[in-house]
Amino acid sequence: MSRLTADTLYGIWAGVTMAWDEEDNLDLDSYVANTERLCRAGVHGIYTTGSTGEFYALEFEEFRRMVDIQCDLCRRCNKPLQIGCNADDTRDVLRYLEYVAGKPEVGAAQVTIPYWMRLSDREMLQFFKDLYSACPDLPLVHYNVPRAKRFLTGPDYVRVLEVAPSLIGVKFTLAGAHFGELQDALLMTPQLSYFVGENLLASAMMLGARGCYSALVYTNPEFTLTMYDHAANKRWGKAIEMQQFAAKFHGEVSRFIEARGEDRCDPVSDKGLGVASGCVVGSQRVRAPYLGWSDETVAALRDWLGANYPMFLFPQVEA
Repeated sequence: MSRLTADTLYGIWAGVTMAWDEEDNLDLDSYVANTERLCRAGVHGIYTTGSTGEFYALEFEEFRRMVDIQCDLCRRCNKPLQIGCNADDTRDVLRYLEYVAGKPEVGAAQVTIPYWMRLSDREMLQFFKDLYSACPDLPLVHYNVPRAKRFLTGPDYVRVLEVAPSLIGVKFTLAGAHFGELQDALLMTPQLSYFVGENLLASAMMLGARGCYSALVYTNPEFTLTMYDHAANKRWGKAIEMQQFAAKFHGEVSRFIEARGEDRCDPVSDKGLGVASGCVVGSQRVRAPYLGWSDETVAALRDWLGANYPMFLFPQVEA
């Protein structure tokens, strides 16, 4: 295992969902089984503790245990690993970074800027400077998400690279609403590896994006891997056709869930869809204050998938 670079950061990465038991503790068997299943499916890498991985809900000791588990699993599966190191203050982000920096299995740390109040330019640059100063040899990937109240664009990344040259990539969320900014960022900072969602994967890869942090891997991972392969080999017609199909699917799932009165925040929808598809084992439970889908909704979605999108029912194999 080795540290990632912008050149080796590419492909379809799966953000492992946390697994909680009825007492709200880590369901270790399910967590391990889900990671191993995704590794066997052939994803290009595993990452943890983003929004889907409920980074905000973990205590530090739980974070350390999760990191240790993932390092062991990814070492045995020979799978690249990113660890999300996120908090609402710099001190705690550094605490997480310093722990994972000592793990050779960790290829990079994925970070978002503190999100409770909007950072000024000076504060944002100081944040990245502090991360680089503390762990200069640990590659960074920025989780660029509007809920952080500061969405970074090309000119921002030019300045960030001046204070944190360890930045190798960007998870550029909601690219559909910021497609012009994505194009500008790709042109201004071609040394970074940009990732988008599967609903714009082919379109973004035409411009130079490198891959996807995927939600569809929680159904049938082969679909997203095939779409990426088409795009990576410039079979654009096939890639765009699959992208449009994925966008249609996401829209129809959203309407189905909204009609049942359920919520759709990242950990809730990704885990609920994964359990409904059969890819994710364990419960769809998430930690409060967020509420996972009911058993009835998961069962209804499973039936709906079978009737409308059977390709997104995961092949039932031994976990």
